[in-house]
Amino acid sequence: MGKTATVKRPVSYCYIPYFDGDGRTEFIEVWQVLEDEVLGVLYPWQYVPAAQTSSRIETLNFLALTQFEEDSEKYPNVKFIYKISSRLLAEGNVHRLAGMLKDNLVLCFDIFQLEAFGERNSRLGLNFLKKRGAHIMIEGIERAPMDVIAKYEPEYFLLDYRYYNQSNFSLLSIFSGLAKQKGIKLALGNVVNKNNVELFEKEGVAVIGGSAYAKPKKKLETLLGKAE
Repeated sequence: MGKTATVKRPVSYCYIPYFDGDGRTEFIEVWQVLEDEVLGVLYPWQYVPAAQTSSRIETLNFLALTQFEEDSEKYPNVKFIYKISSRLLAEGNVHRLAGMLKDNLVLCFDIFQLEAFGERNSRLGLNFLKKRGAHIMIEGIERAPMDVIAKYEPEYFLLDYRYYNQSNFSLLSIFSGLAKQKGIKLALGNVVNKNNVELFEKEGVAVIGGSAYAKPKKKLETLLGKAE
């Protein structure tokens, strides 16, 4: 991890708020944005698949968590979501990750990355973090079989609004039932319009975010309405 400085610039961050039912900010998701000289601006969904195949994803993730430490020091009462590679659950990485935990940090893992890393390894790493107070969120469950989803017991499931349409809203009640059974909270992201949002709310989704509610901000101070 000593090579972090080689990717430190150009790197910037965008902040995306999630709101509770009363319109208060519940979480802020943080996107790490790269600005490549050749490829231009790259968002996580554009560079993560490639970075995931090398140690670069670990370097980028720990760099992002350094940004969390800076933001958390300024705003200790704000909860931040960071999407983290399953590679950080490996021995060595997971100990370093555990040392960066704070009560306002939510670590979000993709369920397919967890499965690719190996169920046993993933569950060991997640349990190691949970025993040390980590808040764990899992996304991507819409694309996973129920027997795979049932293996994991995070604090939150993050649903993707863009996945749902008239033919598959029945999945909501299935996920809602599983969440109630396991004591998991439901959040909803990527809401591009507010159509059918009430269906999610009826199924117990209490936290919602996406461009229909607020655009990403490059400055955390702007999002929070605070002077720099």
